[in-house]
Amino acid sequence: MRVKSFIIVSLLGLMSVPAMAQNVGEERADSLQQVVDEISEKNKQLESEVLDKKIWKDRAKYFNISYVKQSLSAQDADYKYNSSLGVAITNGRTYYLHKKPILGMIKFGIDWSFYDVNFAMYENEINDGYDVEKEKMYQAEVGMQIGPSVTVNPIDHLKVNGYFRVTPSYSMMYSGDEFSGSYGTFFSAGGAISYKVISLGIEGRWGKTKYKSLVDLGDIMGDDGDSSVETPKSNWKTVSTRFYISFRF
Repeated sequence: MRVKSFIIVSLLGLMSVPAMAQNVGEERADSLQQVVDEISEKNKQLESEVLDKKIWKDRAKYFNISYVKQSLSAQDADYKYNSSLGVAITNGRTYYLHKKPILGMIKFGIDWSFYDVNFAMYENEINDGYDVEKEKMYQAEVGMQIGPSVTVNPIDHLKVNGYFRVTPSYSMMYSGDEFSGSYGTFFSAGGAISYKVISLGIEGRWGKTKYKSLVDLGDIMGDDGDSSVETPKSNWKTVSTRFYISFRF
């Protein structure tokens, strides 16, 4: 009887070995799958951080080279000049206001252009009834831009941005023997489409300047000149369209 019981117990033990082995195998497989899932999740997070850096942090700075079409009109007279040549250079950075993109693709920021240099040349024909002469005028501004912007990254490294900026500047104008200058506040609004380093954009720019001649008329009136004569000021309105290529890095 004892032998019979021993045989039965032994058989039952042998029958339970495969089930125990199967349970151990399943537990090991589950543990291995958890490790694989954790590694996969960390890799995805790392890839996302690397992509975020390439799309946003590594493309925050910009350097623009612009072709400028510009007009200059006097506020107190009915005439207007159109530029025959115009160029501009802008260098700055976008400071994003939040770390993670809204809806995974939108970021708001503040654009700060450390310097904005704009130059235009005008060629005007003067007809005195006997002959036609060409008069050249030169206008330049050196300023700094600041303003809000929004950038959308719909897919891959493709981005579209729009902005509005205020540009306090010192403006200068040279015509013939007269050189004038003054502070002027300019405004600009535009947008660009970019892929990785290269961007193409268009910008509208406008502002008014009350130029003051840097030549003192009291010094050139002769011996009997009136030193009380004030240096004249003239009001001019500037309107520009700038087409630019930008390098983001």
